Amino acid sequence: MSEASLDAAFALHRAGRLDEAASAYRAIAPDDAVYLDALHLLGIVAGQQGRHDEAVELLTRVTAQRPDFMPARSNLGNAQLAAGQPAAALASFDAVLAAQAGDLFATRGRARSLYALGRLSEALAAYDATLALEPGCAISLMQCGDVLLRLGRRDEGVQALQRALGLGADAQRAQHMRFVLATVGADAMPEQAPAAYVRELFDGYAEGFDQALVQELDYRTPQLLAELLPDQPDAALAVLDLGCGTGLCGAFLRPRAARLVGIDLSEKMLVKAGERGLYDTLDCAELTAWLAACNERFDLVVAADVFVYLGDLSAVFAGVRRVLRPGGRFLFSVEAAQDGEVELGASRRYRHALPYLQRLAAERGLVLERTESRVLRRNLDADVQGHLLLLRAGA
Repeated sequence: MSEASLDAAFALHRAGRLDEAASAYRAIAPDDAVYLDALHLLGIVAGQQGRHDEAVELLTRVTAQRPDFMPARSNLGNAQLAAGQPAAALASFDAVLAAQAGDLFATRGRARSLYALGRLSEALAAYDATLALEPGCAISLMQCGDVLLRLGRRDEGVQALQRALGLGADAQRAQHMRFVLATVGADAMPEQAPAAYVRELFDGYAEGFDQALVQELDYRTPQLLAELLPDQPDAALAVLDLGCGTGLCGAFLRPRAARLVGIDLSEKMLVKAGERGLYDTLDCAELTAWLAACNERFDLVVAADVFVYLGDLSAVFAGVRRVLRPGGRFLFSVEAAQDGEVELGASRRYRHALPYLQRLAAERGLVLERTESRVLRRNLDADVQGHLLLLRAGA
């Protein structure tokens, strides 16, 4: 009877009916012979639904009771990676490989874990091992190329990425590869970073984001932007925080706001922003689409360290102008371009020139009130120069 129940639950799982499958797995009693199999599959469902901490907890229970159940240990490593625990994930994948040398899934996972830990030379060796097991895998070749670029081995990295493109990666991964190639001048510069890349980047950063920025990179953009606003706060404003992240701007925006709205691509960053208790509404969305569809109007729109992932800002300026009330203000930062109007560097961040921003503002009827050029943060022991602008909407 218990095996039949598990088979029925698994049929729901394979059909993509995840909520029903989870309920069916949970209905299998702890004293059933297939209980640990059900718990294992329930952990997989939790991961598929984005509940990565729950997946880690469930799969840890399985591996504690069945240490030799290697599929569960591999899936635990995957869940740990998704939950932002790369060191734990590496231990899980190493345990699988100790028992099953050459396991492809664990070899891939080990490479991804080392990459997440910043151990790039070891990650490169692990990706080489993955490619030895599956020479024609576009994904592994793409990841190998990415590591090579980060190690400063440009020509090898470009060659690996171009080979991966030639193997026929799906559209999303191809877009990502072309973006990465553009950062080293090996492809045309796209209008913006791929949304999936930005989302994955910040989902991975969410847990330690504030500490890394403020303490390690001396990130000061929110404070610098706050200094550009008029001295006397007006607590009756409707305020929009574009790309709000974990809500670092919320502290200076909340005293001015009767209503404070934040939007971001990363669900995990929004969870952190919500924990601050400063925002009235938090939406997970791509900002240009959100601005185009928004029916609300704002007195102040802020974007701190957001436009580094957007090259062409014309749609953003149009969207911001659309949602600003007459006399409303637009406050934002950019990294400073060195030569052209818009640049994309090896940092995988866009830089913008002040004349370009002034031209976009004039085209949209936005008047420049204040601008300053300041050091925004540190990166690789060097100052990152930027521009801070405060614009006002005309009548």
